[in-house]
Amino acid sequence: MSETGSGTKVKDAYRYCRELVRAQDKDRFLTSLYAPAERRPFLIALYAFALEIARVRRLVKEPMTGEVRLQWWLEAVRGLRAQEAAANPVMIALNDAARQAGVALDPLTGAVEARQAELYGTPAVASASAVFMMAARLLGAEDEAIGAAADQAAQAVTSLDEPRDAEQVTASYTAFRARIPHLPEAALPAFLPVALVPLLLRRPQAPPWRRQLELVRTAWFGFPKL
Repeated sequence: MSETGSGTKVKDAYRYCRELVRAQDKDRFLTSLYAPAERRPFLIALYAFALEIARVRRLVKEPMTGEVRLQWWLEAVRGLRAQEAAANPVMIALNDAARQAGVALDPLTGAVEARQAELYGTPAVASASAVFMMAARLLGAEDEAIGAAADQAAQAVTSLDEPRDAEQVTASYTAFRARIPHLPEAALPAFLPVALVPLLLRRPQAPPWRRQLELVRTAWFGFPKL
């Protein structure tokens, strides 16, 4: 394929990811808008990947079937399905994002493995944590504080899922919020989705305009208290 053709393919892949995230994960789509413009597509590619591996559980009736589907993503992230990944728009964009940002996709193997365990009843906290970590790296943020913040953030957002555990959500979000001052500024857009936790704890069905308002407030005034 020519260089021009390859560039078009990558642009089309990013466009596909953008439409996927905008349609299926409005919250993350909105938070990506607060990232620097040149790195915004990187987050979109990552969030498209997160959507793909998360939806497997909803699509299958048997855990084994889901595990097989997720195994493809696991091998693609590990670079073991290069030819097939080169035809998948999400992997095209994700690989390009990793290349441009100068980061490895290795941490995302943990995200896929956690989704595999989720098929058998284990909450996918490690998957959410890996996505937060990778988002920070794609934004150019590398710091020891990011790992701990990602774990607490992941616990908070995962605990919002049914069955709802308000006590766990509160403890995890409070712990996460205490770590914010120690995070590099470049990493903050990666964690912006966590700002919705207090709102969704009070109003699980909060309308999109209310969620958007909460994100704007957080961008201006910092993460809200519970």
